[in-house]
Amino acid sequence: MAPYSIVVVTWQSAGELLRLAESMNRHLDGRHELVVVDNASSDGPTNAARAWKGERRFIALDRNAGFGVAANAGTEAARYPAIVLLNPDCELLDSSLDRLVDVALARCALAGPRLLNSDGSIQPSASGPPVGVWPWIGAVVPGAIQPPPVRARTEPWRLERTTRVAWLTGACVAAPRGVLRELGPFDPAIHLYGEDMDLGLRAAGAGVASWFCPDVCSVVHSGGASATALDSEDREYRVATNRRAVLARAYGRRREKAAWLAHRANLRLRLASKHALGRDAAREAATLRAVRRAPVARLGAS
Repeated sequence: MAPYSIVVVTWQSAGELLRLAESMNRHLDGRHELVVVDNASSDGPTNAARAWKGERRFIALDRNAGFGVAANAGTEAARYPAIVLLNPDCELLDSSLDRLVDVALARCALAGPRLLNSDGSIQPSASGPPVGVWPWIGAVVPGAIQPPPVRARTEPWRLERTTRVAWLTGACVAAPRGVLRELGPFDPAIHLYGEDMDLGLRAAGAGVASWFCPDVCSVVHSGGASATALDSEDREYRVATNRRAVLARAYGRRREKAAWLAHRANLRLRLASKHALGRDAAREAATLRAVRRAPVARLGAS
């Protein structure tokens, strides 16, 4: 396996970065480069970065410039032909990140792993087409009972095999360095949340595919399960606002509106299903409230 660069953006996440570095030490050899770009944290991320046994670079920004700006700086600084964009709140389970990079290089594409919560349950980490008929199918037919060919277009994160998807969750994405640099990779106008959807849609427009690779690599992403209902509502409001802006820019206001109505219908279905099963639905309820009040913001041309 040729060496590659791992780019991590931090903000007040030194503890998470330390756990990530320790998991990298357990499962990866020391040939890979760790590039940490810090958004003016006050919790000492340099010490956490030093825990990585291999080559490392630390870039300290003078302000919290946002995830996209910081990730772009790390991508520009990375020196190996392949890059893994990795959140600090991730942990490696094994050496399969090497194989994910192999997929990205072989296909000259974006490649993402299966993301797991800390308890081992599966996170939604890959998405089908965000406009058209598929969001409506997903809104009326629960993903758990859909046949695999349909699920590949509605909830591909439930699948067990490598599948082409519309976009990947940005917690862990591997790609050739040249591809990422040509794409940006991220739009600096998006400060936080929604950058991953935007990246996937712009990549597809440029002829670069996104591949979800659950049979190749799995990574724990603790951030996906840590929010309280209140925190989740605030976060989901920001996510919804940015994603609406991304969809409107990519597809136009009319198609964005139809997609958003389908998304709300899907959330109502999930909420009703949890209520019917007697399960806690606080998070779904918070997300639905956030989505209902999210406006359509405007982004500049990408």
